Amino acid sequence: MRGGIHQIIRRCCAHNLVHGVLGGLVILTVQPGNAEEGYGDDHCRTKNPPEQSIVVSTDRMHPGESNIAMATDKNRESLEPIANVLQHTPDLAKPELAEPIPNLANPIAPKKGADNTSEKASKKNEQAQSEVISFEGVTPGISHRRDVFRAWGDPRSEETTAKTLEYRFDKFQAVEVSFDGDIVDAILVRLEKSIPLDVLVSRLNLDDILPADLTVDQGHVLAQAFPERGVLLRFTDKIESEELSENSQKSLRVDEIIIQPIKATSFILRAENEINLNPSQSQKDLKAALQLDHTSAHACWLLAEIEMRRGKAVAAERYAAEATELEPENLAFRLQWARCLRQLAFYDRAVEETRRILESPSLEPLLHAEALYEMGMLASLSSKKVALSAIPLHQKSIEIATELAANPNSQIGRAASQLLVEVHLAMAVEIAHGALDKKMEAVPRWIERASALAEGIIAEEESQLHLRLKVAVSALAAAASLDKPIDPLLWIEEAEQTAKLMRKFTRDPILRDQINWKLGLAYFQAAQIEHRRSAPESALRLGKLADAKLIDLAKQRDELPDTAYLMGRLYFQMGAVHAVHENDHNLACEWYDQAVDRLLNPVPVTTMATPQQHGDALVSMGVSYWETGHRMQAIEVTKSGVKLIEQAVKSGLLTSETLVIPYNNLAAMYRAEGETEPATKYTQLAQKISSTQH
Repeated sequence: MRGGIHQIIRRCCAHNLVHGVLGGLVILTVQPGNAEEGYGDDHCRTKNPPEQSIVVSTDRMHPGESNIAMATDKNRESLEPIANVLQHTPDLAKPELAEPIPNLANPIAPKKGADNTSEKASKKNEQAQSEVISFEGVTPGISHRRDVFRAWGDPRSEETTAKTLEYRFDKFQAVEVSFDGDIVDAILVRLEKSIPLDVLVSRLNLDDILPADLTVDQGHVLAQAFPERGVLLRFTDKIESEELSENSQKSLRVDEIIIQPIKATSFILRAENEINLNPSQSQKDLKAALQLDHTSAHACWLLAEIEMRRGKAVAAERYAAEATELEPENLAFRLQWARCLRQLAFYDRAVEETRRILESPSLEPLLHAEALYEMGMLASLSSKKVALSAIPLHQKSIEIATELAANPNSQIGRAASQLLVEVHLAMAVEIAHGALDKKMEAVPRWIERASALAEGIIAEEESQLHLRLKVAVSALAAAASLDKPIDPLLWIEEAEQTAKLMRKFTRDPILRDQINWKLGLAYFQAAQIEHRRSAPESALRLGKLADAKLIDLAKQRDELPDTAYLMGRLYFQMGAVHAVHENDHNLACEWYDQAVDRLLNPVPVTTMATPQQHGDALVSMGVSYWETGHRMQAIEVTKSGVKLIEQAVKSGLLTSETLVIPYNNLAAMYRAEGETEPATKYTQLAQKISSTQH
């Protein structure tokens, strides 16, 4: 599956800004100028009525899973499931089909991958305590100006009250001491001759400290900082970051030593360096930084990123909001806050903050592309009309990011390349979910392109292996919505191999939990696909693997609004396999019983939870409960499903025809119970909808 990067001709099309409405707020959208791409729609140019982002039921609600067929008798009073089980095994969609062609980024030429240092990081700093180093009896942050005079004598200059004083010591070219008022702020020691890095690290007792690389100018490393000691070792020459990881410390030489008080900035620097390979260390460093400087917005921003990856959405939002409050003009901090708000399903506020970013006159191109992507994600969670604007928003994001990614050696270029992977995957999922023509041809092309972009990034930096896992999960999520879902086992193999490789590179518990969570999601999506492909044994096997990966991690991620729903859908899926393929409603209900408690609460529309899946599952669960004699429970579950679907129809998230089967099922149930009035009511409702469809 890992082939070379495919060259795909890029279509450029003009885009015009239009407006739509999300959650009652005006949002910025983009309309493609070329209708032949197949993604535009005139509806995008009209304002839509305020839309309810969160589906709320006033009665008991039982979320669930979509596209489930129930094997029941087909007599007049039989209960109809909401069915979409395929009667044949579909073929893989062929990516070589020409239309529609995405607006793509240029591929990135691979570079040498950097060595992984995560295991080194896990072994260092375990016993390290923060204690600044002294030089010749003078300690930065503690010693006064008078202490310097007593210990070192008179400086070389006559001005003893200057901010910086210079001294000469034997075996040193020069020593400079700078002051903050009368307190020593820093000591700069220029060595007479450069000293090997490993020798100097040993002499200064820094062996147990994990250093932080200080980089400038497209990845050139100038120095290493040792945060717990307040030491910075500056190299004789600039070092490429790849060379620093590949060469031993013996080949690197230091010509300057800087000693400062222990400061938040060094801990933040190390946290940024380690955030992808050793997020646990980064988390500790950032909390240490906030103890040293509680006003550090940068530390709050990075902590929000780590907490969001862990699924701690409330903590992430709190840190992101604090960073934004500390630096209101920092648009990157505000965008992080908007992401956190989306994760918590506070969609109106997320739209508001993202719109503020897009309207800012000082918006830089990378942030512009990222904000367009975020607004597209928010639009995709809205009503069907508003969701149409997600694709042009993401196309505009791709257009901007493609230009920025042209220089993969720059920090901005690398960030733009990673954004392109995210946006291409979002496009694949959105097209798969939408009612668009030729999506069987389009979806594989977007996935293929995202995979090629991800592999280019991984070739440059092996710490980005998580992108390969993300591609696999997103490919399965898109495939689960296709009319002819592909064989998921190739993607599962890809996900398993990537997860195994990632585990070899890290012992970090946060990173391992992230790996297992994504792998669990892959199993879950694949189980749904196998159910629809009429492969029950494979569906059950994958479902059990998903349960093993997700069940404990779900407890840690319970701040996310759809975590309980996800587990409920998983158990529903397992029950549906037994009900559909084995006609074993008793065994199905054993799984449904595990799902019910998790599916009772209202769930917002998220990338994992949709009204179609939620309501349809309840209707199908009602069939099994009815078949096993639990008639009152069957009626209550089906009614909850009906309420949920009705609200989704009212909000423009579903069409009214999705209510026909649920209404007919309720009518049949009430009729069997001898309750004529409600049976007649639901029969008439179903007939009214059916008559309008003809």
